[in-house]
Amino acid sequence: MLATTLPAFHRWFLATRASGAPGIVLYGDPALPKGLAAAVARHLNEFDDDSKGNWTAFAPELIAEISESAPQRGLLGLPDGCKDCPPNSPCGRKRVLQALGKRGQAVLDGTLAVAACAPLREVFRVSLGPPPETGLHFHLVLHPEHFSDRSLASIIGDTFLEWDATRELADSA
Repeated sequence: MLATTLPAFHRWFLATRASGAPGIVLYGDPALPKGLAAAVARHLNEFDDDSKGNWTAFAPELIAEISESAPQRGLLGLPDGCKDCPPNSPCGRKRVLQALGKRGQAVLDGTLAVAACAPLREVFRVSLGPPPETGLHFHLVLHPEHFSDRSLASIIGDTFLEWDATRELADSA
């Protein structure tokens, strides 16, 4: 699912989610295949039984709209703003992306999302092609030229589900 409107964001926000549900961040340079985040969310909504269909990708325009609105930022627990970080600046959008990643069941994409979610432990990171030289650990690095665009969402989604199951087993042991 791709959230493009505030009502779609509100439905995602109000949905019940499992405690500690992780998010996913996709990175690709020079560009990710168009619609990949939404395709990963759709795949997970079909195959992640615990998600109750709540995996969502967010359109960049919606991220900007949330970052510009004090009430929407407030839903995510973000401050009303600060003098060093105007709401729809890259810094403001980065704060929104980090809050979405922290909440979980969000598929985020792009360089800003990678930077925003860098401090979050419970985020599954995927790089299509060489990862950025940030020293950040990526859980999955794929060479997209070796796969069809149609298969990438299922490869990422299935690998995420295996990672999540292993993570849960390690936490329970």
